[in-house]
Amino acid sequence: MSENAPNQGCTTCRNGHLCLSRGLNAREAALVEDIAQRKIRVKRGESIFRSGDPLDEIYAVKYGTFKLTLGTAEGREMIAAFYLSGDIFGADGFESDTRTSTAIALEDSEVCAVSWKHLAELAQQEGAIQKLVTQIFSARIGRKQRLMLCLGSMRSEERVASFLLDLSERLKERGFSDRHIILRMSREEIAEHLAMQLETVSRIFSSLAREGILRVNHREIQILDIQALATVSQAGVQKNRAF
Repeated sequence: MSENAPNQGCTTCRNGHLCLSRGLNAREAALVEDIAQRKIRVKRGESIFRSGDPLDEIYAVKYGTFKLTLGTAEGREMIAAFYLSGDIFGADGFESDTRTSTAIALEDSEVCAVSWKHLAELAQQEGAIQKLVTQIFSARIGRKQRLMLCLGSMRSEERVASFLLDLSERLKERGFSDRHIILRMSREEIAEHLAMQLETVSRIFSSLAREGILRVNHREIQILDIQALATVSQAGVQKNRAF
């Protein structure tokens, strides 16, 4: 990892509508920008923090992709989330001020580091920043709930389809194509995230391609029929509503 001199603030960042300045006016955004001056470049495969580290900062992804891993009771690791540009992460473990997860860059990336203590102090003074902090924790809880729903009630095909639709929507929010996806994570990492076997994930990608829903070329994915993909993902939801 290496630190980089700040060259762009929150108010001019292309991810501002998703990130630390979302919902803030110019004065409030400037306050957050003052405590988000430290930029850290993380090379592919490096971790920005590890489980057991003190929780003193949270991070906003300026560019790049990260995976968040958690240890299981069986001693294995699972991938709890993937973070894209504009995402805020690093609040796991705030209850004890000790990190419970590890964040690893999937490509060369850069983050804005924000002092957790200073952000909490600002939140006590500014209502809009308090709302921002609440949104950060709400997103954290929502991510866990969606993963639990996915793992607990969806069949394999539904999990993969839901994963691709979620990734498509997130890319669209960032101004990228929602139909043309370059996967920064491997099939094996997708399988770990969805609690599936690698062979099953590969089989489902091939099946969706045969059905004309996707065009697959290694990590390059084209969604040819997004409605059909949504139908595959919704099968599990409709099944649960029947009970």
